[in-house]
Amino acid sequence: MKESSTKRSLGTQLLLLGAIPAILMFVGLMVFFTNARLSDARQDLFDSTQKLADNMAPALEYSVVSGNREVLDRILVESISGTSLEWIRVTDVVGTELGFVGRDGIEQWPGEDQERPGVRRFSADILQHPVDLGSDSGAEWFEPDFRLSGGAVRVGSVEVAVSEQQLAERRTHILLTSGVVGVSLLVFTLLLVNRMSATLLDPIRALAERVLNMTQREYRETRPVRAKVAEIAELEENLNQLARNLEHLQESRDHTLALSEGAREKAEAASQAKSEFLAVMSHELRTPLNGVLAMVDLVSEESMSERQADYLQTARRSTEDLLTLINDILDVSRLDQGKLLLENRPFNLRELAENCLASFRHTAEERGLSLAFRMTGPWPDSPEVAGDAVRYRQVLASLLDNAIKFSNDGQVLVTLDWHQEADDCVFISCEVQDSGDGIPAEHLAMVFNSFEQVDTSISRHSGGTGIGLSLVQKLVELMGGHVGLSSHKGEGSNFRFEVPFELPPAFPIQPDDPLTEAGPAPRSPEERKSRRAPRALVVEDNPVNQRVARTLLDRLGFEAEAVSNGHEAVQSVTDQEGRYTVILMDCHMPVMDGFSATQAIRDWESRERRRQTPIIALTADALPGTENACREAGMNDYLSKPVRKHELRTVLSRWVPL
Repeated sequence: MKESSTKRSLGTQLLLLGAIPAILMFVGLMVFFTNARLSDARQDLFDSTQKLADNMAPALEYSVVSGNREVLDRILVESISGTSLEWIRVTDVVGTELGFVGRDGIEQWPGEDQERPGVRRFSADILQHPVDLGSDSGAEWFEPDFRLSGGAVRVGSVEVAVSEQQLAERRTHILLTSGVVGVSLLVFTLLLVNRMSATLLDPIRALAERVLNMTQREYRETRPVRAKVAEIAELEENLNQLARNLEHLQESRDHTLALSEGAREKAEAASQAKSEFLAVMSHELRTPLNGVLAMVDLVSEESMSERQADYLQTARRSTEDLLTLINDILDVSRLDQGKLLLENRPFNLRELAENCLASFRHTAEERGLSLAFRMTGPWPDSPEVAGDAVRYRQVLASLLDNAIKFSNDGQVLVTLDWHQEADDCVFISCEVQDSGDGIPAEHLAMVFNSFEQVDTSISRHSGGTGIGLSLVQKLVELMGGHVGLSSHKGEGSNFRFEVPFELPPAFPIQPDDPLTEAGPAPRSPEERKSRRAPRALVVEDNPVNQRVARTLLDRLGFEAEAVSNGHEAVQSVTDQEGRYTVILMDCHMPVMDGFSATQAIRDWESRERRRQTPIIALTADALPGTENACREAGMNDYLSKPVRKHELRTVLSRWVPL
């Protein structure tokens, strides 16, 4: 599941990093100082009102004591004018109202219960202070018996009322001034953050552009931008060092590629020259050899002694061996150049094998060997197949010649097996078993190499060119088959190969064919509709093997498709979004082999986060390390050719419910 999120630029991140703390500080300080200023304004209003009441009390002393209401009213009117007081009230010691003055609309004291909300009252006592006549005034007779000069007498009180609504205008002014100052500071902070972030963003953008250029293989070194941040300056220096190293590596790679390309061109030219030389020399040598053979035949018609006839027969055999060698070299040259084409004509397998053995029977008898031939499997009366009879006989003849050459006594046994897997194709297994000295286990891997011999000593018992078995392997693989070898020192060797052949369209399946053994019956159309068949992909370059695999999969209940190489397999898997149940993958194919195709499919599944499709290797290579190589490439299982129905069912059952 892919996750998508909106990405913000580094400039936005830095701006937010500077703005969020500034906004939080602005809000916090705004609230704090505004409340403080409002509290101070309220306290100033209350203090000034209380001070006004305290100052009025002495001024009202005379009018209260003397009862002069005119003076009292005049003082009250003068005191409230020019102020924002609600009202002023004067009472005597018993609470009787002596005077009252209010703002417009307030004619009399509203009383404590009827007072408007938000009105605060402040009061001060009106005191009558004693008159100090002095101690030497001679008026001691005037003082009463109880001396009052030591204190004042309360004669009334003055109340001053003020409303907190007067703070509204001041509150608005305070909020306005605080907001202007706060916003100004916030804007200044953001501008400062933006300015300072530019010192980071500009070098980072330059570094990002350099990295992008380096991904486009532009490894030139640039001058530092003299960033004020130490880490950015260090990063610039590291990028310059990386650019120098990458430029050096690019130069080394270009030089290496140039050398490799030159070496490849030289190798291709040498291989082409070798192939052309072999082809030309083979054709040129064949002409005089044919002349030699013709002269030998003419001489053999003349009368001669027994010794001369033996010499002449030896010369004929040597010339025929040399001609066979030249033909093999020519075939190898054609195979290397991809110019050897196979024919596809009907022929009788039994007659071909019997004729080939008959041509070697005399040679075997001369070496004291017996040639035995047997056929296993449900062979029809007329076993005709479609293929290249000449190349098949060449392979069989090479193996017979090799078996006779390396056997001193005993028997050479040739076994042909008929195994039909589909209606239109059959697998023919051929086994040539000799009674020679055998091949050591450590030398088995090099038997099919060109110009390789197990015994390279001068005193070796048997000769050979070392090219026959290499040609056998290449021809069998060209025909879509495979070659195997089992041998033990002192116990002889057993060469076997299997090749698929096409059958005529009306060729019947034999009753004892393995396909008729117990297994899942073909589904009816109703069953196919009710249950969707699993899909399988067959990756195989040989058309006959493709048909065999598809037929077997169809009989096991699969809906099979086939492609000819690994590149087409990767395209099919990615185009179908990996909806195959299983993949049968050949290992050796043109364009792209099975190992590379498997790795490409596994990489695609990993990128797309898809479940891995089981991939089963199909290969004719039965060497010990092949299975490990398949599993290391990402394949899940291994199945060696030829593919049999019961073996395929067993392997598939491990990964797919059948």
